Amino acid sequence: MKHSKLLLSTALAGALVTGLAAPTQAQKYNLTLSGASPGGLWSRIGGGIDAAIAKAYPGSTVSYQTSSGGLANVPLVSRGKVPMGLATDGELNAIVKGYEGRKAVSNVRVLFRVYTPASRFQQSFLAVTKSFADKHGIKTFKDIVSKKLPIRIAINRRGNFDANVGEAAMTMLGASRANIKSWGGQVVHAASKEIVSLVSDRRLDVVNFGISYNHPRVREIAKNSSPVLLSYGPSVAAKVAKEFGGEVCNVKPGEYKWSPNGAVSVCMGAVIVANANMDAKLAYNITKAMVEQIETFKNKSHRLIKKTATTAVLAQASNAPHHPGSLKYFKEKGLK
Repeated sequence: MKHSKLLLSTALAGALVTGLAAPTQAQKYNLTLSGASPGGLWSRIGGGIDAAIAKAYPGSTVSYQTSSGGLANVPLVSRGKVPMGLATDGELNAIVKGYEGRKAVSNVRVLFRVYTPASRFQQSFLAVTKSFADKHGIKTFKDIVSKKLPIRIAINRRGNFDANVGEAAMTMLGASRANIKSWGGQVVHAASKEIVSLVSDRRLDVVNFGISYNHPRVREIAKNSSPVLLSYGPSVAAKVAKEFGGEVCNVKPGEYKWSPNGAVSVCMGAVIVANANMDAKLAYNITKAMVEQIETFKNKSHRLIKKTATTAVLAQASNAPHHPGSLKYFKEKGLK
């Protein structure tokens, strides 16, 4: 019954708002945001959005719905199952273009951005354990390829888009899944927590997955294996970023104290998407609430968002057009 009120057809969008027929009454919204697993960055972002909209329109709620991530959220929005969904730039790019034989989706629009690629909340991380690097004289990823070393390498679990990014980079660097197998190596799919455990047990030599800069998992890996940071290199990073709709980003030399080398990799930002049929007034008002209540959003969201969110960030483009209602508000405020 709850979700039936949240369908995004123009006819039903008005049902989400009380008081439109009576201007003297405050507008109230009852919306659902499809995110990812509970307790992480995205769920905290959902809490910040809920707080901002409730502050702007008292009595309103934004319920956070767990899912497997943006690759699930964008189709849910496209089919009118939820009014709003979180997605990375890469996930949105894949779905609007069509990926792995799937039909391209054209009816999703961006409401606003929650963080930029430059924030490095989702950065490709590539490193080799110090013991393996010392044994084989590895200073760059090219050393692994030229020596055809039998690496045991982990990338993100299947279904996580960071796995696609990581594997594409490996292939461009000359370490395709087939090549690694021919060298006597192995490719393992695992979540970040599992990867840390595998490194600790000395069951991995190389890791390549997406995670925020200096994330606790990265610090655990550094503590357990003293890894050597590796780089995609400018050329491969640029190709991967273009293919997946992200941006080239860097780890500066010395940023990781355990590894003096810098690295070039790929980062993804994230946006809130809606169906193209969302009522323009609703999209306008949601965007207006986020801009006018940005301090509430920052204070009630993740600590990292507090450091990076600005009205200019909210208005930044992604890999699908802005919703006309959102675009109208951004233009009125001089943000577009």
